[in-house]
Amino acid sequence: MEIREYWRILRAGWWIVALATAIGVAGGYAYTFFTTPQYQACARLFVTTEGGSSVGEAYQNNLFSQERVSSYAGLATSTQVAQRAVDQLQLQESAAELRSRITATPIEKTVLLDLCATDADPEVAQALTNAVAGQLTQVVQELETSQRGGNPAAGATIVDQGDVPSAPIGMGLFVTLGLGGAIGFVLGLALALLRGLVDRSIRDRPRAEDVSGRVVLGGLPVDATRPTVPVASMATMGEPLRVLRTNIRFLGGGSPPRVITITSAASGEGRTSTAIDLAAVLAEAGHTVLLVGGDLRSSTLGTRLGIEQNSGLSTVLSGEHSVEDAIQNDVFDGVSVLPAGPVPPNPSELLGSDRAQDLLQELRADYRYVIVDTPPLLDVTDGAILTALSDGTVVLARTGRTTREKLRRAIKALDGVGGIVLGVVTTFEPAGRRLRGGSPAAGGTSSETSSAAEASTAPSTEAAPSGPAHAAAVRPRPAKNDSATSSASRG
Repeated sequence: MEIREYWRILRAGWWIVALATAIGVAGGYAYTFFTTPQYQACARLFVTTEGGSSVGEAYQNNLFSQERVSSYAGLATSTQVAQRAVDQLQLQESAAELRSRITATPIEKTVLLDLCATDADPEVAQALTNAVAGQLTQVVQELETSQRGGNPAAGATIVDQGDVPSAPIGMGLFVTLGLGGAIGFVLGLALALLRGLVDRSIRDRPRAEDVSGRVVLGGLPVDATRPTVPVASMATMGEPLRVLRTNIRFLGGGSPPRVITITSAASGEGRTSTAIDLAAVLAEAGHTVLLVGGDLRSSTLGTRLGIEQNSGLSTVLSGEHSVEDAIQNDVFDGVSVLPAGPVPPNPSELLGSDRAQDLLQELRADYRYVIVDTPPLLDVTDGAILTALSDGTVVLARTGRTTREKLRRAIKALDGVGGIVLGVVTTFEPAGRRLRGGSPAAGGTSSETSSAAEASTAPSTEAAPSGPAHAAAVRPRPAKNDSATSSASRG
């Protein structure tokens, strides 16, 4: 995986990193707020042995004292010393509880011993330290004195009494907050990367372009309040649709595709809605548009538009009705509709017939644009058949749902039948997402610019799609298709 792929994963999961960092900071604050501050007082003891008369004896005594320091460190946390300190201070706690709050640390290569005690009260911490230190010196004296009397072989002397600590031990507030934030940030990075590596769905336009190997024509946002009639949704989806219209309009320079199939890898990716909206926005620009229900196994298009489906594409291909009788004119805003019609027993055979190819040629001559709503490519073969008969195909990829593998398979299926992939459109994009790198529509910033670009024969004022050469290639059409495109007999 390339570095830019990791960067995209982190960019898509920035909210995870931010949330984890915030939780880490909050956790650090909570730790500081709910934890009782502890104070620590320390005393220092000096370990001595009985002096010798020569340099050699003095050296040996010093080594003996260093060995004794380690022993006295263990003795400082013993039950006997702790119990004596408890009795001296008349504490309510047990010797075992006191032992857990005492530490004794020998200073390496010296005869010094640091003894510390902790408590929530700084004055109590001081009292505990001095009491334990005093009791330790007495116990050492008792142990080092021979039963026959005389001077002890070794002893411990307090050289520094414990003072009242002025500040609690441990990290300060800002250090704790910083540490919590750093831990949260690292965990957030790990979670974001893990999510990106495990998640195989198309999350953004650059990912769609990389996976498909095709240019991204645009993206359509989620419109939860989308009504049946498409033009009513222009307030929320108008500009993305106009950007898509402009990009399609200027595919191939002066000869844009006329018969366009809308397809996707699987169901539920917005094919019918996109086909309806694209037809509406093309009609808005003054073009004659026919919307065709190419999914003969489903009546989704007719149901969505609320039109009769006693006749349609299936009955025209079977010869039951003429195309003139099956087309319903001006269903919405100048868009004519050829619904799918009744479900036939042999949809694949009808779509693969010579009659289907001849029909599309006729419709191409009569309408400026023919938008065909097709079945999903990976479910049935009908969609691939229609794409092979069209001038180009727009492949939809639903954000967060379409997997990379399915998108690759869909593109491969189109290539297998010789279909021309105009580009990819991401659907159900999160609201407020702005155009990112990889989208050819980055230049389209207003509906006025889009409309002016389409009304002119000059190059588009929006950024024309750039990508693989096949995206701009349009299959040659019969000579009659180039004549009188605007003088449509149906519209």
